[in-house]
Formats: sequence, structure tokens, C-alpha cells
Amino acid sequence: MHPTSTYALSASCQQITAESFDASAGTADITIRSCIADPCLWPVIRDHKCNGVNLTPSGLYGDMATTVTKYILSKLHPNSEHTGSERLGLNVADMHVEKTLIADNPQTPEGQWIEMKAHFAGPNVTSPIHCTISQVQPNGTRMHDLAHCTVHPELETSWHADWAPMTPLILTQIQSLESRSRAEATGNIRTVHKAKAYELFKSFVEYDGKYQAMTSVIYSTQPLEATATLSITASAVLRDLAGPYHLDGSCHLSGFLCNAADEDSKKNAYISHGWDSARISSKFQPEGDGVLRNYVRMIPEGKDVLGGTVWVLQGDEIVGVWEGVRFKRIPRRVLNVFLPPPKVRKTY
Repeated sequence: MHPTSTYALSASCQQITAESFDASAGTADITIRSCIADPCLWPVIRDHKCNGVNLTPSGLYGDMATTVTKYILSKLHPNSEHTGSERLGLNVADMHVEKTLIADNPQTPEGQWIEMKAHFAGPNVTSPIHCTISQVQPNGTRMHDLAHCTVHPELETSWHADWAPMTPLILTQIQSLESRSRAEATGNIRTVHKAKAYELFKSFVEYDGKYQAMTSVIYSTQPLEATATLSITASAVLRDLAGPYHLDGSCHLSGFLCNAADEDSKKNAYISHGWDSARISSKFQPEGDGVLRNYVRMIPEGKDVLGGTVWVLQGDEIVGVWEGVRFKRIPRRVLNVFLPPPKVRKTY
């Protein structure tokens, strides 16, 4: 394993094994390789379980993609964090998880390895960066692809201009849920606090440690919508690897809603394969002023699929949006085949 001081970029992007920059064309190719057994990276996988199995979360891939993008832009466009007087944001788009990486627990001494290849099409600062994540052997031999996504550098001012008209509607929906939770005595709406929320979540996804961002949740089954207050601790913000916790914590209300509201949760589970767009602006400040919360409404999108948009707010301002978040309902008997839960050791 490698101590933090020797990371090439971060705990999620530990080694640069190949890189090529063409300044005249404004293009770049880079290969990043990381061992998931690394002591700073391992908790990100260890504290994320599905069906009782440790899996690499999509938030890790998103963190790797944004970290590599920042590195590429720093080389080809050194002042790209601000374009003129405007701040550049990173839209992690078209995240598609093709195959899950089931992590060994405990990890073997050599560990399991993931690799990201990123291509910057250039020549403009807003040109896309295409990323492919694979599982590789310790010597770098490719085993299979895990996921792919595209990062679009975009002006944050355009994001906030798009979001501003939606702010009154989202605030109204949140207030409506809060009012219903106080007034209704039916089973269509429930309020749960942190411990109960993650206990309900545990029926499929088990989040431990810094992933547990939701402090309270109000959710409705008719219509299928929810809001949560969020809390991310200072230690999570200050650690070298905070990105996956921020990304997952700001969005997993959607997965909670799908699984907690399903009447046949013992027979089925909703699983995600990615998202269409994830835009988190620089105004997302977990330790800043204003209550951090989110809101989502999920609607049917074809057979056994629920889709929606997660809105993240700080105070009364939208600071992040996850679009095209989709979950597919899978019978647990099928899930147990391709994601078999750990065997329980019998005691006598």
C-alpha cells in the first residue's frame, strides 16, 4: 500500500501509470490506477454494502472522474477554475455501471485494483472528458470494464440560472411534505430519524460511517416523494477522500425512497446503475451556513423502473441537482444469484 504522501493525485487516484498531453491540439490521455485495500480508500468500500456484500460505489467513480478532470485542466488550462469572472463546474454525466466490483473482505495483501482511463477531447476548456473504469490485476492486466461516464466542464452561472425558476416549486414541495407529516395520520406518509432511516435502508443497502448523511426523512408513498435533512461531519469534509461521501450522501435519498416505500421489499429490491447528470456547485458547503437538505419525487419509467431528479438545497438555494436517477426493481431471488449474500457461519 502507499502512504498518503505518495499519492499521485488523491486516495482515489493513487498512481498515474501513463499520461500524454498534446498542448497544440489541447488533448490529453491519462491512466490512473488505485488499490482499494489502501487504508484511506478501503473505508469507502467497506462501509458500502449491497445485499450484505461490499461493493465499489458509483460515488467513488464520480470522485475519480472529477479528480482526473481537475488534473487535466490544470495542465492544459492552468486558470480554468475560473473562466473570466465565472466559476467552472464539473457535470459528471452519463454514469453507467456495467458490472459491480465485489470487494473481498478482508482484502488480500496485494489487494484488488481499479483503473481509470480518461481522454480529454479538447481543445476548449469546456470540451468533454470521457472516462472508463475497469478492474485490473495488480500488474495492470485488464480484467473487465466496470463503468463509464463523461465529465462536462460548464459555467456554474448557467446551472444556477437553470435552477432558479425551480426553487419556489421545490421549496413548496418540501413545505407540503412537512405539513402533511404533522397533519396526516395515515400510512401514506412517515417521518423517520437517522437510526430508523438506515435500518430501513439496510434491507438492501447498508451504509456505515460517514455515508450516513440523512438525519431525518419525511417520505410519502402517494405520491412517491421525500425530503431529508443532511449532515456531513467536519472529519468527512477535511479528510483526503471526502468526495464519495458527499456525492452519495447528497443523492441516496432516492434509493431510500424506492426501497423503503416498496410494499414487497422482502421480495424485491431497487438497484441503481448510474445517472444522467450530476451537477454539484461550489455553493454546496456541508459546513457552511444554512440547513442542508434534499428533495426527490420518483415516477414510473417503464416496467419495474422508477426515475427522478434529486434537488440539493443549502438554506433556500439549490446548490446541486442529480438528473436521470433510475432504479430497477429486481426480485431478491434473482439478486441473490448475481450478488450472493455472504454465508452465515453456523455456531453450535
